[in-house]
Amino acid sequence: MVKGAIFDMDGVIVHNISHHLKAWKQLGSELGREFEEADIKRLFGKRNREILSSLMGSDLNDEKLAGYGERKEEMYRQIMKPDLRPVDGLPEFLSALKHHQIKTAVATSGPTGNVRFVLEGLGLQDAFDSIITGPEVRESKPHPAIFLLAAERLGLRSDDCVVFEDSPPGIQAAKAAGCRCIALATTHAAEELTQYRPDRIIRDFREIGIASL
Repeated sequence: MVKGAIFDMDGVIVHNISHHLKAWKQLGSELGREFEEADIKRLFGKRNREILSSLMGSDLNDEKLAGYGERKEEMYRQIMKPDLRPVDGLPEFLSALKHHQIKTAVATSGPTGNVRFVLEGLGLQDAFDSIITGPEVRESKPHPAIFLLAAERLGLRSDDCVVFEDSPPGIQAAKAAGCRCIALATTHAAEELTQYRPDRIIRDFREIGIASL
């Protein structure tokens, strides 16, 4: 049995793909640009500055990247607030992990403000032993840095951990870190995720139990 469980946030703790898409499209509208849904989804799992650079070109300075990213997240939180709820089965699964003394961490490319918004909104702020956000690591997914740091914070080896991810870059990062990876078919269809070879694909946490980790 694994000793640690590491959770991405978007698409794993909350099913929020449509809310992020809407926020990105609203930002594009404000900037007089049209961001294509397929392009946005392809970049999920990366940090805002990388998403913005890809969508708008690399000539944006740091100040503009930070400002546009902050504006997008403000809109996302407004859009998400009425629909904020955990992925089905997550609270029960977290309780089972705690009962079996399996350590838990959140490791997300998302900004700290979004993590606080989600965890406090769901009443899960004390459910995890460690929380790592994008600004804490230099490299973004598919680089394994964030999952290696999460395992270190838990006091575990990476191969003693299972990662729950929803995006191709996240799955690649988990595998590169030497972790077992279980993918959630929330942001992408199971057929899309198969090519990245996660150890298992589930729709939500009702489909998995401690014994199968």
